[in-house]
Amino acid sequence: MTVQPLPAGQESPPAKTGAVPTHKPRIGPVPFSALLAVSVGILVLLAVMAVLAIQWRASIQNTFSLLNEQAVLIIERIESGIDDHLEPAAELADFVAHRVENGALDLENREAMIAELHGTLAGSPQIQAVILVFSDWRRLGVAREDDAKTRLIDTPVSPDPEIRAAMAELTVAEEAFWGEPLYTSGRETIINLRQPLRRNGAFIGVLVVAITVPALSEIVTQAGDLFGATAFILYGRDEVLAHPYLISAQPGLSEDNPLVERDRVGDLVLGSIWEAQPVPGFEGAAGENVEVLGLDLGDREYVFIYKWLEDYGKVPWALGTWVPATDVNAEMRRLALSGAAGLTVLLLAIVAAVLLGRFVAKPIIRVAASAAKVGDLELENVERLPASGIRELNEQARAFNAMLAGLQSFETYVPRNLVTRLIRQEGEPRVRSRERDLTILFTDIVGFTPMCEGMSAGQVADFLNEHFAMLGACVEAEGGTVDKFIGDALMAFWGAPDKQKGRALRACRAALAMAETLESDNARRTGAGLPPIRIRVGIHTGPVVVGNIGWPGRINYTIVGDTVNTAQRLEMLGKEMDRGDAATILISGETAERLDDAFRIERVGSFEIKGKAEAVEVYRLLPAQTVPPRAC
Repeated sequence: MTVQPLPAGQESPPAKTGAVPTHKPRIGPVPFSALLAVSVGILVLLAVMAVLAIQWRASIQNTFSLLNEQAVLIIERIESGIDDHLEPAAELADFVAHRVENGALDLENREAMIAELHGTLAGSPQIQAVILVFSDWRRLGVAREDDAKTRLIDTPVSPDPEIRAAMAELTVAEEAFWGEPLYTSGRETIINLRQPLRRNGAFIGVLVVAITVPALSEIVTQAGDLFGATAFILYGRDEVLAHPYLISAQPGLSEDNPLVERDRVGDLVLGSIWEAQPVPGFEGAAGENVEVLGLDLGDREYVFIYKWLEDYGKVPWALGTWVPATDVNAEMRRLALSGAAGLTVLLLAIVAAVLLGRFVAKPIIRVAASAAKVGDLELENVERLPASGIRELNEQARAFNAMLAGLQSFETYVPRNLVTRLIRQEGEPRVRSRERDLTILFTDIVGFTPMCEGMSAGQVADFLNEHFAMLGACVEAEGGTVDKFIGDALMAFWGAPDKQKGRALRACRAALAMAETLESDNARRTGAGLPPIRIRVGIHTGPVVVGNIGWPGRINYTIVGDTVNTAQRLEMLGKEMDRGDAATILISGETAERLDDAFRIERVGSFEIKGKAEAVEVYRLLPAQTVPPRAC
């Protein structure tokens, strides 16, 4: 019988002596919530006692400061809501203007233009209408109806003097700007963004994006309700753009009076805002460009806090809120009941906070340091967290270690260089899709299907993994991103998410490196009695849509567009150009014109490619001693 030694560090079991062993009850980890509740409860009690001993004047200032902070939060929330609500209009206008400028939108194709306008309207529910007005006074657009349907606008504009003046202003405008509120034939008030349209530098018309005003009232109502205050937006000094009373349609509006006047909105306090006086001692206390006014209406007092916003047209908007001053007076009375707190009590609170902070901070700091390494994707350098005597911290360590194990297993499936670049950009969780000029590379194995005959599934997988490892290294050595593997094909791109110079040069160097790597590996395979591997490579440069593509449960950072299809067609065209080389590399004329003299290319010809209206100039990329491929 072989006796296996005990693992290192494990003691031998105690010898049986017949005595009944005694077990001390094991005390579990102390709940962090109980420890923190008791400590912080004492600390807060002592700190509040000390704070309540502040002098009367300081108490008043602190009270108003709290009120100001609340009002500023309301203003910031309104401002953020406005940005979120109106930003899609600016993005839509910029998108359409760009398509008009580069000729992607055929202005002579009426049906295509109508489809384009319907598409832009469908993607932005807050937008009420999108209208094109041409310099010859033709008008074409789509607008929403009350029953969620859309109607076509296809009538000429009457070029009255006011319209002519607006058009003249747009002919010299360099960018989009917000126009004054308008009352439409649909009996509603809109705010509108006006985007001048140009092609080849010549003014051809204007794109008008309209958003209804009542939606702004919903934004201010939600912001005010969150803090128990009344929020508003004034258009200039005398007209109300948004107010809780204006969520529903208002009677009495017209083309001459598209907005409700301040003294007719039904809010007596807001109607008297300009009778209010500055609150002494609080100039600038509420924040930059924020003003504080006090209003005495006889039986009650009110406080206004507002800010002027000049980003949406020639007339500034006043974003603000008012609250009854009785709330302030009540707080001041509560502060007046405070007594002096001893210095010793305050010192004891500080000592308790320091001791508690040191006790709790150590494991938290360790978690933060480890999380920072995880954020930088340095998973191989992250150590597992030790157990803690505090129950919640112990659970945190267990959860972190489980997460780390999962990430270390999952990182194989995620392109680290792509994720790292996205992190460096400090972007939003959802990366917005946008059009970029990229260089795309496609590869495919020649004769892959007959090559795999006789191989098991595992052998095929091992072969592809080894093959893609060689090609992927060549892509990453040139700063490219491997987008996906499609069977025995590889797709990579250069130019996103980072903007890269020399994208075409990098892609061609990567292709030459692939050819050199395959030639070296084929020498090894031939020596081992295995057939050589040959590939086809297609490279094309042009515009694509790049960003997050998919649905909320499954999103990929990828690229789509005609440029991708053209690169793949070039790779497939390599079947007709195969001369038996380890790599048949075909590049488009758009890519070839970006190469320097160090690259050696030969023109193959002009070819009709499926999906392309015009023939594509095709070149063969040849190895050249003056452009040594990078090692991969």
